[in-house]
Amino acid sequence: MKTNLFRRLILVLPVLLIALISSCSSDPFDDENLQNYDFKVEKAETLDDQLVMLTKAMRRFHNFNVAVDQGYEQVSPLVPGMGYHYAKEEYVDMKFDLLKPEILVYHPDENGKMHFVAAEYLIPVKNCDQTEDYTIPEGPFIGEDDHWHLNCVAGGWTLHAWVGLENPDGVFAPFNPTLQ
Repeated sequence: MKTNLFRRLILVLPVLLIALISSCSSDPFDDENLQNYDFKVEKAETLDDQLVMLTKAMRRFHNFNVAVDQGYEQVSPLVPGMGYHYAKEEYVDMKFDLLKPEILVYHPDENGKMHFVAAEYLIPVKNCDQTEDYTIPEGPFIGEDDHWHLNCVAGGWTLHAWVGLENPDGVFAPFNPTLQ
């Protein structure tokens, strides 16, 4: 009798173990949990920490429909070396929020499916093309690698963070040569 119980346990145990492992998620940043996750709990001490936080926060936007559902609207045609830009108007202000980029950049594949490639920050400049008051925003990222670019077509200072697609020119480069 003990032998039969032991044999059943041996047969059932792997199935139970697989079910248990597959039902557990070690990643608190899946789509379901991301909406309620408080990134402020994590403290960024390095640029790499900030980029990891941003990458995790942007995971939900790899689903293009999530971006549209959350209010990001197309504001540019296909820009070579970048993609299509989608902005969230309520985020366009004078504030930098690492986890709330004003613009998301998407590039279509050969079938037209949109793929998230970069987060972009925008600090507006009034009368951008008519002013000489070009006060560069303080680098919000740790270190000196982030370089803002005055882009009057976009309406101010812009900064790309290529966290959806690796950029051989660097994470903060304005253009990505793999998208030419």
